[in-house]
Amino acid sequence: MNRIELFTTPTSTSAAAASDVVSGAPGSSQERVPLARAFWSAESRVASELDPSEAAGEVAFDLRLGLQAEAASLVLLFASSDIEPDPLIATIEDAFPEAIVAACSTAGEFTDESTGTGGISALALPATGVRRVAAALAPLGGGAKAGGGLAVADLERQLGSRLRDLDPARHVGILLVDGVHGDEEAVNEALGNAAPLLDVVGGSAGDDLAFAGTWVALGSRISAHGAVVVVLELEGPFTVFKTCSFTSTGRRLRITAADPARRTVLEFDGRPAAQAYADALGVPVAELASRFMDSPLGLMVDGEPWIRSPQRLEGDAVVLYCQVLEGMEVEVMASGDLIADTRAALDAAVARVGGTPRGAVVFNCILRRLEIDTRGLGRAFTGMFAGMPTAGFHTYGESLVSHINQTATGIVFG
Repeated sequence: MNRIELFTTPTSTSAAAASDVVSGAPGSSQERVPLARAFWSAESRVASELDPSEAAGEVAFDLRLGLQAEAASLVLLFASSDIEPDPLIATIEDAFPEAIVAACSTAGEFTDESTGTGGISALALPATGVRRVAAALAPLGGGAKAGGGLAVADLERQLGSRLRDLDPARHVGILLVDGVHGDEEAVNEALGNAAPLLDVVGGSAGDDLAFAGTWVALGSRISAHGAVVVVLELEGPFTVFKTCSFTSTGRRLRITAADPARRTVLEFDGRPAAQAYADALGVPVAELASRFMDSPLGLMVDGEPWIRSPQRLEGDAVVLYCQVLEGMEVEVMASGDLIADTRAALDAAVARVGGTPRGAVVFNCILRRLEIDTRGLGRAFTGMFAGMPTAGFHTYGESLVSHINQTATGIVFG
């Protein structure tokens, strides 16, 4: 699937590969070592009392225990922005000198057993079953296109191959990107140009709803305006998945005036955006913002919605959490059952890897987390991953083919 088509064109393009294809091949019994996950909660503690090294030590101990004496190839570390990253990452690197450590700040953390905010979740991939890992840090302060290009060049140097020449049945990418500078579309575009057949799954770093600053890290290199790209070559089966709990109402809006850089729609169908959106919902403009969570917009591709969530109104304009372009046709969405839809997507992914997954990494939108919190669905959410070692974080946006919202994306490893 060409991820750029979701970003740049208003027309429908095949998206089947994003969620329906299993890659890799069944491994031997030696490749069945499960992934290891860990969760550290800051519950009952305040930020001034946090000891990042102590917290990281507990996480490292749990990961080592879960790896069953195996070496690690990659450690993914997701931590609250309240936790100082330098000592946290240094402790994990000391504990796993054989592994690449990729990390970011979050808007909440979870595993298959726990969920919370202000803490840490982590996932370690055992070396068995992983042929190669390459990782690069893209500096985005000088421009996302240039930074993405530097990361691509670094990855290709490490792998000894162009990304576009990698076998997508054996390789998968993970993207952790800064969540407050609005560079996600450009980074996804750069990766899509370099590797049009490679699935790259990930999320935008968070800062516990402060929207002030996030960080990503590759080892000791920590960036407040960057992206980490990891490419895995795997021996066993794996599959990517995407789920959002929305269906189209059939009410369509064409974007006739927009400011893409500001993720702002000025007009739908030649009318002020706020009024046209409100009319499509059958509500006054004064009530429009209260309907954003339940009735976002979706770019429909082969009958599947790719969500563009509204953030706020600016006069007659609608500001989104995701970029849109003039000429795009979006549809008003209706909300469904978040737990049931997510469980169905996970069950399908597990089936695609043979029914016995080794683990998963999941990137879940902050807007979904707010719904989970409001409705008291925390246990139901983590319970969906029972029996499958899983770690993830609540994001400021999700990546799979493009930058999207109100979605969960992830990789299930078989």
